[in-house]
Order: sequence, then structure tokens, then C-alpha cells
Amino acid sequence: MNVCLIDVDSKIPNLALMRASAWHKQRGDYVKLGYDPLFDVPELCYASKVFDYTPEPEYMPDCETLKGGTGYDLSAVMPFDDYDRIMPDYSLYGCDYAIGRFTRGCPNRCPWCVVPKMDGNEVRHVADLRDFWDGQRVVRLLDDNIMADADEFCRDCGQLSDAGVHVIWEALDIRLVTDQTAKALATVKQEKSIHFAWDGHSQDDAIGRGIETLSKNGIKPWRLMFYVLVGFNTTSEYDMHRIMTLHRLGANPFVMPFDKSDPYQRHLARWCNNKFIFKSTTFDNYEPWAKYRKECA
Repeated sequence: MNVCLIDVDSKIPNLALMRASAWHKQRGDYVKLGYDPLFDVPELCYASKVFDYTPEPEYMPDCETLKGGTGYDLSAVMPFDDYDRIMPDYSLYGCDYAIGRFTRGCPNRCPWCVVPKMDGNEVRHVADLRDFWDGQRVVRLLDDNIMADADEFCRDCGQLSDAGVHVIWEALDIRLVTDQTAKALATVKQEKSIHFAWDGHSQDDAIGRGIETLSKNGIKPWRLMFYVLVGFNTTSEYDMHRIMTLHRLGANPFVMPFDKSDPYQRHLARWCNNKFIFKSTTFDNYEPWAKYRKECA
């Protein structure tokens, strides 16, 4: 069978497509990433899209097509048993690091988040490190909220620590940082900053406490990066409060605009996320933002 894989808009190597490639190659199928309407005649196509606003590809094959990803269908699932335990075909992208997850699900019901609809509200174990790691130095984890099960998190940190890999985490939940989870996290080598999030008021009381607990267990604030969601249901005053509080505590704020077409959100992100600019001027004095406000006055 000739199989076509179409990656519409992934920002990193697409895990679903790498697993589809591995599954079909194990069965002797020919697999190609991308589609050329002049030369390719696939019998089956997988198309993955992350963002619903991304336009469709100009050409799609005239064959059975399975579409999935948050940009297509939140209920779509891959037609394979034990999907999360299929070793990805890293050669598809020439990917030199491992990508996978130990768990799926999140007990939080954040109104902007699609995870509950896709993976449910209960954290459940779906794979072990050996299922998606093939000796790479770096492992990128895509768990929804792995800290929501403290015992699971500690076991998985043990696997990562024993393997000696360097880890890139999705955003962890600062509200779930305890001495137990902080000690486990401290045993793992970090490839980049450890990512948390400060999305709204539900996390206000946990920020200082969580940073202090992590620091007490050997993870200093400068190693932490916090995604700061703006433009969903917050005020500009609260946005600045979060940014400057994190800065004062020694952590790194990183603004995530909910609507990138909004000038305020876009300018705030550019100011905050460029650390040279952030340290050299205030947002009110940030030249592009000041110029925009003057033009709109």
C-alpha cells in the first residue's frame, strides 16, 4: 500500500504521523511525508492539523483520507491498538530527539483548553519511556498534566533519571508542586527551562509557594519559565502584575497571546519575550507600542 502523510502546520515533528509511519512500515507499506499531485498516487492518506485557522493544503489526494488533530476533529483517534506504545518513526523528520508521553488527561477544566475533550479529565498511564525512547540524548514530553498524579509523576521521573536523558517538559502545574514532586523533578536532567504556567487567578496563591518549594529542593527560580496567557479573560493590569511578579521572584515570564491579531497582546509578547528589550525598557516606553498608541490617539 502507498501511504501519504500530510503535516499541515505542526511546529515540531508530528508525533501522530511518525507513529502512523512506523505502523505502516512495519507492515511493508510505502510511506511518504508530503504529497505531489503530479507523481504520487497514494491509496491512503493521513492529514494532521493543529490550528483550526490554518488553511487547507492546496492539493489533497483523491483517496481515503483520515484527518485528525486539534485543527480538524477533537474526537478523531488513530486506528491502531496501543497507539501510545508505537515507537515513532523518527527518520520521517530526521528528528534526533525522542517525543512521547507517559500519561493522558487532565483534571482541570480550563475554558480555553481542548485537553478534556480529547483526553478526558482523569490522568491515566499510557506508556513507559522504552515505548518512545530509542537511546536519544533528549526526550520531549507531551503529557497534558503529568503532575496531577504525584505517584505516577515520581515513577516517571525515576525512569527519566535512570536513563540519564535530558528532558523538555510541556507546562507543569505549579499548584501541584510539593516536596514529593519537587524532589522527583530535581533528579531529572533538564534540557531547557522547566515550563509552568500562570494563566489566571486560580494559580495566584501557588506561584510564590511553588517557586519556594522548588528552590528548597534544588531547582532555582532562574531555571523556571512561566507561560503567561493574556487576552482571554484578564486585564492589562493583571497581565503586568503576573509578568513583573515572576520577574521579581527570579523566574522567566513568557507571554502567550490568546489572539495574536490583537495589537496589545502582540506588542506585549514581543516586549516581554525578548529579554534584552524586557530588561532595557518598560512596556509603556517600548517604542513600537508607544508608536501604535500615538497613532491610535
